[in-house]
Amino acid sequence: MSNVDLESAKGASSNDDTRGKLSTMLKARIQDLKPFREELQCRKHSSKEKLAEKIPEVIFTGELVHGEGFRGTQLGVACSWHFVWDDPWTLLEVTYHNNCNSWIVRQGNFRGQTQLAASTDCNAPWNHPLDIHFAARSPLGWPKLVMQVQELDEHGCSHVAGYGFCHLPVTPGSSELTVCCWRPTGSVRDEISAYFLGNTSKLTSYDIISAKAAWANRCRLVTIPTGKVILNLNVILRNFEGNIDMLQHSRAPPV
Repeated sequence: MSNVDLESAKGASSNDDTRGKLSTMLKARIQDLKPFREELQCRKHSSKEKLAEKIPEVIFTGELVHGEGFRGTQLGVACSWHFVWDDPWTLLEVTYHNNCNSWIVRQGNFRGQTQLAASTDCNAPWNHPLDIHFAARSPLGWPKLVMQVQELDEHGCSHVAGYGFCHLPVTPGSSELTVCCWRPTGSVRDEISAYFLGNTSKLTSYDIISAKAAWANRCRLVTIPTGKVILNLNVILRNFEGNIDMLQHSRAPPV
C-alpha cells in the first residue's frame, strides 16, 4: 500500500471518529433539552387552560312546557325553535381526538322541534328539553329564543299557527316565561281562505321576528294573537366573578 493510500485511510477514520463524537454529543444535548421542551409544552397548555377558565360562560337549560290557546290543539300542535345571538357570543364546542381522527361535539343544540302534541283541553303538552352552552365576551347581543308553532287541520295539513320570541333570562336561577304568539293577517279574501283551506299567511324570513334591523318593517305588519308558549329555563353563570363589569351589566334588563 502506498503512502497516499495510508494517509487517506487515516483521514477517513479520523473523520468517522469526529462524526461519532459529534453524534454522541448531540444525542446527549437533545436528552438534556427534552425535559425543558416538555416543561414548555406544559406551560403552554396551562396558560391556555387558565385563559379558557377566565372566559365568562352561560349555560341555559330547561324545557318548552306546553302551548296553550292555539286553535288546532285538539288535532295536533308542534313548535320549531332556534337560538339567535350576536358576535360577542360563541357557541362552545369540544373536539375529541381518537387515533388521528377528530370530531366536534357542540355543547347543546341551537335548533330543534318538539313532537306533535294534541289534547282535549287548551294545553298541548310538549315538555321538550332545551340545553345550550355559550362563551360571552360582552353582555351585548344576549341570546334570544325564536319559535314558530305549526298546527294540523282536520285534513292533516300543517300550517303556521303563530310566531314568537323571547329574550333569555339574564339572572342565574330558574324562570318561567310566557311567550305570546301571533301570525300575520292578509286581506279579507286571504282570511276566508285560511279559515276554510288552512292557507294562513306566513313570513318569508325569521329576521323580522327578532332582529333589530327588521323593526322598521315589523310595524307595517297587521297581526292577530294566536296563543301562548310556556317554557321553564335555568341559567348558570360561570367565571363571572372576575368580570365584575359584565356581571353588573347582566343584571340590567336585556336590550
